[in-house]
Amino acid sequence: FLFMGWRNSIFVAVAIPLSMLISFTVLALMGQTLNMMVLFALVLAVGMLVDNAIVIVENIYRNHTLGLSREESARRGTSEVAWPVITSTLTTLAAFSPLLFWPDMMGQFMGYLPKTLIVVLSASLFVAIVVNPAICSVLISRGKKRVIKKTRMDICTEVYERFLREALKHCWPVLLIGVSFLVLSMLLYAAFGEGKELFPDVEPRNAVLSLSYPQGTSIEKTDIAMRAIEDSLENYEDVIFYLTTVGGGAGLGPWGSGGGGHKAQIHVEFKKWEDRKGLTSKLVDTIRRDVGLVPGAELKVEKQREGPPMGDPISIELSGDNFETLSSLSSKIMNEVKMVPGLVDVHDDFEEALPELQFRVDRVRAALLGLDTQEIGMFLRTAIYGTEASKLRADEDEYDITLRLPSGQRDSAKLLDQIYIPTHRGEAVPLSSLGTVVYAGGRGSISRKNQKRVITIGGNNEGRGTDKVLKDVRNIVDKIELPRGYAVGYAGDSKEMEESGAFLRRAFGIALGLMLVVLVIQFNSGLLPGLILATVILSLIGVMWGLLLCRMRFGVILTGIGVISLAGIVVNNAIVLIDCVLQRRKEGLDSMEAVVAAGKMRLRPVILTAITTILGLIPMALGWTLDIHTFPPMLTAGAETSQWWAPMAVAVIFGLGFATVLTLILLPVMYSLSDSFAVFLRKLTRLGAESNYP
Repeated sequence: FLFMGWRNSIFVAVAIPLSMLISFTVLALMGQTLNMMVLFALVLAVGMLVDNAIVIVENIYRNHTLGLSREESARRGTSEVAWPVITSTLTTLAAFSPLLFWPDMMGQFMGYLPKTLIVVLSASLFVAIVVNPAICSVLISRGKKRVIKKTRMDICTEVYERFLREALKHCWPVLLIGVSFLVLSMLLYAAFGEGKELFPDVEPRNAVLSLSYPQGTSIEKTDIAMRAIEDSLENYEDVIFYLTTVGGGAGLGPWGSGGGGHKAQIHVEFKKWEDRKGLTSKLVDTIRRDVGLVPGAELKVEKQREGPPMGDPISIELSGDNFETLSSLSSKIMNEVKMVPGLVDVHDDFEEALPELQFRVDRVRAALLGLDTQEIGMFLRTAIYGTEASKLRADEDEYDITLRLPSGQRDSAKLLDQIYIPTHRGEAVPLSSLGTVVYAGGRGSISRKNQKRVITIGGNNEGRGTDKVLKDVRNIVDKIELPRGYAVGYAGDSKEMEESGAFLRRAFGIALGLMLVVLVIQFNSGLLPGLILATVILSLIGVMWGLLLCRMRFGVILTGIGVISLAGIVVNNAIVLIDCVLQRRKEGLDSMEAVVAAGKMRLRPVILTAITTILGLIPMALGWTLDIHTFPPMLTAGAETSQWWAPMAVAVIFGLGFATVLTLILLPVMYSLSDSFAVFLRKLTRLGAESNYP
């Protein structure tokens, strides 16, 4: 409205509801649900989908002011920028398309984002090319002719022209300043950056306290400990309620049941964002300190984490063959890393079970009778725990009929002498003749990975980034000597950061390659696409400064996607500007005048497309939320969801803001230098040809 007037603004704004309606129809046909990822993709798309409409409507209006009729200005204005608009949209789609092939669980979680953006931007292209020109051909107006003073846009254009001419006179210094600023920004970010993370830390809506005693602990003792913790939770104002569960499953698997009285959990729910007295992340730390240690038990306090389930932020995997050796190494590592600053809730998943009777099969004797360990194990399971033989239906109720020995026989240690197992020969032999009984300690659970027994040591981070805590942990663990056949690996956030970071780097490279192909087809040149893609690399300056100024960590997932999104957005304005320069060159203008004329002509759409995208993301970056359930609606800031999406929004906002300056100043400078270099090569070629053919 400020730059284009109310009538033209309405023509552009029509693209928003029409594109959204088309997109919702397509998404519904695809069977896609409306979830958090889809909603954010729509927020990101709102600022981008008007870009095409702005360029089309602005160019139609410019032709109409030159004296053409409405219909002719719509036809000519659209044809002049149709291919640049199509190309710019294709490059944006090329930037997001590699994300469609994101593998594993993270790909299933983040895959909604590129799908939605591709659908919405494709719909916006249809609206801009077909609907907007049709509307403008009937309703566009050049306005009444009247003598008015220079507008702010005219003043901005004059200032920009003077600045651009000075930059074109000093091309090499300007280019050197741009490259130097990129190097300086990288050095500053490396020195003062906040590090990296998988997903941002947000203020949790809830937390979970998990307590685990050794197996065999009575449920009454566990309950007493949980009641003491419950009493301490009454002192916190921001806690709405808590739900305690005592006696979780003991993890005995299909071979047994019961025996979970040594475990318990408390689910703690916090008040809504606007009703809280303080930060819930600090409250979780306070609860962890106040609850303290429970003698003889393992206590863990975990806050809610957004995103797909990834396990503990710090996760160390010990693998080997012998559980006693693994248990010893696990205890040693936990004692060593407990002193790492910021590492809390250190625990492992190794669980000593109650002593048990183990029947060890004599494999040779069993094989002679045609039996194997699986058949003997299933026979024992049926005798002790039972096997479902049938079902009994009484009216609408259904009951399982389980076949097993009477309790007086199955609870006796003499069981093996009293029962006989049938063989394939039709004989029945005493079970005691097929092995020996050993009284030994059992295992609560056995975990394996790549056919190796594994004990996982986990921990949470408090007050420090996961990458910094993990770096200190690695330095300590790497100094511990391991026996032959035993190894240490890292999972959790660190593993996911490495895998997702590697995929996003490949996706960024593929996106640049696809954009390069589209640009080469559009401009029939290898040099001009290189100049346009150079602005993508230089736009990373804005990303780094945005993270530095906002004191944010580089989110491997969300900031990485923001950089890829930025690559698709940045090239749009560069394509429109370069195409306009080439059109002015065809009209007979020299290099400098063509660049200046194109810059003046495309100043308004370039600024508008950047501002609309930035304004569309500012509410997400600042966390502005309009609560429509109250009257009057209340505007709040800093909600939990915004903290999760803010790094991506900040990356696009600052990157696009800086990229706009690059498009308007540095890109014309690079074009001028490349044109001068091309002229030099042509002269050199001509001189060489003249010397060969006198």
